[in-house]
Order: sequence, then structure tokens, then C-alpha cells
Amino acid sequence: MHISFIYLFCFSFVLVSARNAFIMDERFVCTVKRSCLECLKLPQCSWCPTENKCFSKTLTKSLDYCGNDTIPHVDYGLSFEENAECSCSKGDVGRTCYPPGVTEGPECSGRGTCVCGQCVCNPQPDPQYPTKTVMGEYCEYDNFSCDGPKCNEGPYSLTNPNVVDDQTKTTAVEIPAS
Repeated sequence: MHISFIYLFCFSFVLVSARNAFIMDERFVCTVKRSCLECLKLPQCSWCPTENKCFSKTLTKSLDYCGNDTIPHVDYGLSFEENAECSCSKGDVGRTCYPPGVTEGPECSGRGTCVCGQCVCNPQPDPQYPTKTVMGEYCEYDNFSCDGPKCNEGPYSLTNPNVVDDQTKTTAVEIPAS
């Protein structure tokens, strides 16, 4: 009984040690991805459109692979899926940074940057007043454009009619020209 316990303990230790000895190098995961979208969800991967292959530039044999035709993973500050979609489509994702019904004027209401069809609002529109905030899908709201006695903390819309009351808390604001 005592010998079988020692054997079982040693055998278990070898199995646990063997499991820890194999560590997967994530750079090799790129080679199993079969589409640009799946490939560029991983930050260590790049896509070669001429070969339709995913690879990692950090592997020595891949340094010159695909030449200048490589589509790298780019972090646009979006989700992994959205970053990959944007990189694979080279920025043309079929969405615009204009509200529905608007086709001209500054993108993102002139208060943000259009990144792959999505507005990224200016994080601090006025450095002297760090509590001023721009928000909304098209950067169309803020917390500082209303200046009347019924104004609270917003949000205030750039496009709604000039109405400020307890229900709507909105006021029209002039959109800056770019």
C-alpha cells in the first residue's frame, strides 16, 4: 500500500510538471486564422491579402513575408471586432459620422473625430474647464451649452429646437464650422 502511494504521488507530479512545460506561443495562433476579420482580432497578427494568410510579424521567418501589402492590426480604441472590421476594410466600413438625414457639414458635429464610421468625441473640449463634456453617438450633446436659469447639468443637444424646460432640458447650439 505504501509503495503504491509513493508511485501514485510521483506519477501525479510528473503529469503536473509535463503540463506546465508546454506553453503555447500565441504568435503561432495567427497561422490558423482563415479570414482577415478573424486574423486581425488578435493584436499579434497581420493579414496578407495577396496570399490570403494570417501571420505574425514577430516570428523571424515572417519578417519579409507579404512585403508592403500587409494589413496590420491597428487599435482604433474600439472593440476587437470593430478594430478588425475597420482594418480589413481599410477604414471604409459603410457607416458615416453624420446623424440620419445629414450629409454635409463637419463630421461628428465638429466636436470629435470620425474613426471607422464612429465618432470619438473630444475628451476635453476646454482644458480650462475639465468638467465640460461632449457626448452622444455623433458628439451632438454636451453639459455646458445651456446658459439660462433653468439649465442644469445637461445633456444639451446641438440640433433640438430652442427649448429649455424641466422635461426636455435641451437647447439649440450653433455647430462650429470646420
